[in-house]
Amino acid sequence: MAEITSIERDRLYTDRLYRFQYISKFAEFGEKDIAAIKASAPLVAPLVPTIVDRVYEKLFSFDITKAYFTQKGDGFGGQVTVDIKTLSLQDEQIVFRKDFLKRYLVKLVTAEYDAKFVNYLDWVGRIHTSNPLKKSKINVEYVHVGALFAWLHGFLAETLDSHPDLQADPVTRSKTIAAFSKLLWIQNDFFAKYYVHEGEDLLATCAEAKGKAE
Repeated sequence: MAEITSIERDRLYTDRLYRFQYISKFAEFGEKDIAAIKASAPLVAPLVPTIVDRVYEKLFSFDITKAYFTQKGDGFGGQVTVDIKTLSLQDEQIVFRKDFLKRYLVKLVTAEYDAKFVNYLDWVGRIHTSNPLKKSKINVEYVHVGALFAWLHGFLAETLDSHPDLQADPVTRSKTIAAFSKLLWIQNDFFAKYYVHEGEDLLATCAEAKGKAE
């Protein structure tokens, strides 16, 4: 029987790096996966604009998800189109958000997977909804987050699977797709942790401690 790894439950809700390490170990997301993701950077980079466009086309194809973009998000100082019927993919607020997504995708294939990067993954999840650590201007319901990750997972897997350079190397192709699959689930967890109720008491304690420190 395999040796049982001991996990401190409370730290899963108070220590971002510890949570990342636990999920990574459970999902068997390790150095080989990170290397596969980084090695794919030259292939993924040219695809980034297409991926971003497809993401926003998908979000705009449902009124309930498109409506979120009529609200002014953090960091945007321009004019906001508040009518869902006239809001277009070329509007200033959408260009701003698409640029954020482009930078996010580039970071996934170039960043060092250290504590700073884990904090970034956590921040990406945290900014989308109000929680004890942050009051968000836009609160995206989790059902839409889950739906987008499900679609993105399939789209990215199909895109990588059909890439000519990866088709020529089936072993690298399968390892790359598996690595991105695990990474998307890890990022999804850093969204879910701010929506589920488990550990809320500990999260509130962290927020209180942070407030006193500041």
